[in-house]
Amino acid sequence: MNKYAHGAGRRHRVLYVDTAPTAGGSVVSLYELLRKLDRSRYEPVVLSYTPHPYVDNFRALGVDMIVWNVYAAQNHRPEWVKEARKSAPVHWLRRTARGSRLYHALGFSMLLMHRVWPHAQALRDIICQKKVDLLHTNIRVGHDREGIIAAKMAGIPCVSHVRDFEELGWFDRKLAGMVSAFIYISEAVQKCHLQAGVPRDKGRVVYNAVDTSAFTVTPDVLGGRNSLGLASDDLVVGMVGRLERWKGQDVFLRAIALVKDAVPQAKGIVIGDPVPYDPDYGHLLWALCDELDLSRWVVFRPFQQDVPTIMAALDLLVLASTSPEPFGRVLIEAMAAGKPVVATDAGAAREIVDDGIQGLLVPPGDVRALAAAIVHILTHRDEAAAMGKRGQARVRQQFDVQQYVDSVQAVYRDLLA
Repeated sequence: MNKYAHGAGRRHRVLYVDTAPTAGGSVVSLYELLRKLDRSRYEPVVLSYTPHPYVDNFRALGVDMIVWNVYAAQNHRPEWVKEARKSAPVHWLRRTARGSRLYHALGFSMLLMHRVWPHAQALRDIICQKKVDLLHTNIRVGHDREGIIAAKMAGIPCVSHVRDFEELGWFDRKLAGMVSAFIYISEAVQKCHLQAGVPRDKGRVVYNAVDTSAFTVTPDVLGGRNSLGLASDDLVVGMVGRLERWKGQDVFLRAIALVKDAVPQAKGIVIGDPVPYDPDYGHLLWALCDELDLSRWVVFRPFQQDVPTIMAALDLLVLASTSPEPFGRVLIEAMAAGKPVVATDAGAAREIVDDGIQGLLVPPGDVRALAAAIVHILTHRDEAAAMGKRGQARVRQQFDVQQYVDSVQAVYRDLLA
């Protein structure tokens, strides 16, 4: 018998530890998993590190929900540490390579002492109180250290759902050895772990997915556009995602400044919330919008949960990330809605989009190339429509939510029975 088997016929309780600082692709993907999870076999408990908008969605599924407020409290970094970082001795220490290594080692030790270890102990207590059989982390090893440690302390298997690129340092390589199984959201993400020495047979690629049935209902396009401040005759180019510097909203704005001269009907929309650790980026984007004189051509809107309606309101979706995307969930959401896409050619984009087939790929950070791709799609409507149809077919074939859930549950079955 497998050492993790806990009795035939009993539902296994799974604790999902979601350390995301705000609602985004990782949270939405977790929600899709729980929405279709086989409740006759698995009973989910979700712990969220922040009270983001999706908490109510999880509760509506009947999930046992625990909410911490880690990022607001910033309890892993005491005030005296913040002051010490600004001091002259610390600045002097960081001037040399050896001093910089010492500085980072001390900082990592503080992180372990004030955040990771206390959270791991608290999670272990929850595992015991809730009689959890398996722990599932939801970001990456270096972001989910306390969950991996807690599972080890409690003697239960741990699944690490790796949704981001990471370089595994010595400590995280040790933690990777404690993980029972890895789930990678793309081959590009898996490659990082393989290069770090994680055995290939310890993980599998399971692509994120969308519920395609949600996109088959005829949406109220006009109503959706009105709610977003868009006109019926606008040619709408959208960016959807959290406001974070590497996501490239600034590149998008500079591209729209060029697009509007070629396509006067073009209207850009930026949808998303700032991340807690960089709240100023939103203000910088608004200032850039004013600097580029785009107030008539660009609107900003906060995070929206009604994805099918949002995508229906667009003519084109843009992914302008300046660093490689681990996956790019908004791409498959737009494709499911029959929309062409333009994405930066880095990371997992090529696993989702074939250049010239479902959309266009451009070099990261290349404003002119991005603008040219947007103009091409907006001015070649028949080609754009064909890209949208091919995108829908691709999503149904490769990114269907039931395939996603079945693949994750297969990992659970291997570990628990």
